[in-house]
Amino acid sequence: MPQLTIYHLTFPHGIHIGTGGVESVEESRESVPSDTLFAALLDTWRHLGRDVNELLPESGEPAFRVTSAFPFAGGVRFYPKPVDLRELFKEEMLKAESAGKRLKKIRYISETLLLKAAGGEYLDGFLFPEDENEDPKTGIALQGGVFWLLPEEVKDLPEAWRLPEKDWWLLRRKKVYDTQTAPRVTVDRVSSTSNLFQSERVIFNTGCGLWFGAVGQTSSLVELLTVLGDSGLGGERTAGYGHFTVARTDPVQREFPALQSSAYLLSRWHPKADEVSLLPNSAYKLEAVEGWLRTPENAAAQRRKRLWLVAEGSLIAGNPQGGAVNVRPEYDAKSGETILHPVYRPGFALALDWKRKVTP
Repeated sequence: MPQLTIYHLTFPHGIHIGTGGVESVEESRESVPSDTLFAALLDTWRHLGRDVNELLPESGEPAFRVTSAFPFAGGVRFYPKPVDLRELFKEEMLKAESAGKRLKKIRYISETLLLKAAGGEYLDGFLFPEDENEDPKTGIALQGGVFWLLPEEVKDLPEAWRLPEKDWWLLRRKKVYDTQTAPRVTVDRVSSTSNLFQSERVIFNTGCGLWFGAVGQTSSLVELLTVLGDSGLGGERTAGYGHFTVARTDPVQREFPALQSSAYLLSRWHPKADEVSLLPNSAYKLEAVEGWLRTPENAAAQRRKRLWLVAEGSLIAGNPQGGAVNVRPEYDAKSGETILHPVYRPGFALALDWKRKVTP
């Protein structure tokens, strides 16, 4: 992998990314998928009056690729837990009854832990203790075990969390993010009847937010992020959700080992036709992606075609590249609905090298 340029985003009023698509309001995820992020940047580019073909030319190779946006706490960046736990723990640990609840709770692991595992090391000896009141000398848990990091990374947490070693057990009660649900009402334009529903947003703690990485032609990204931060990312923007600032104007440069055999996905991925053969020997999870489209044409809001993407944290047996898929809706001639331009769902892969411990 070339050098990854990393951006840290802070959301003072929270964010809503629907679990059933950006427009789904009942539940929100705490991360932003790469396809959603890339599409938002592409839309921002268009609103600035620039040609979208500069970022996504007809050749299909984008000007830059982005990871999904994952949580960070202070200076500690977290990554999704790999889908195959056998790549993190030995068989004895996976079968141990005392470890079951802890392993199930973990959703994110720190960059240091990830690189250890990616390099072929098992993480059994670093797991945080089962009892939350026990002194965590080997591993640290945040948010009840949702986040996992190493003791040497405590110094990089938000300043208020940098506790003396004897108090590290208290860190399990610290939350990187929390969720809030608010009532909303819609009014039918014809009957004037009201409909009550709930909307969830994710609120990040002080010193926490989301980070993502990019490779390629990234010179315009700070400008794009500044504009996108003002307009908002995700759903429920009229309620103030999704507005953000770039936490660092000097993005971090991080170089990871080049891909050799297997790849750990940092983004969602839509395999090209000649890449489908990589899946049988891979450990992966699929996610369905749909939602509504926005168009500059004079057309009503319409649903995009449904698409299946390979999720972040999947371990792919090869070097995935991926592509963009046209998900423009198609109607019969009688409907009168037409959208002349393509509606792309980006599925470009961004991954780091992973030394597989389990034979595919």
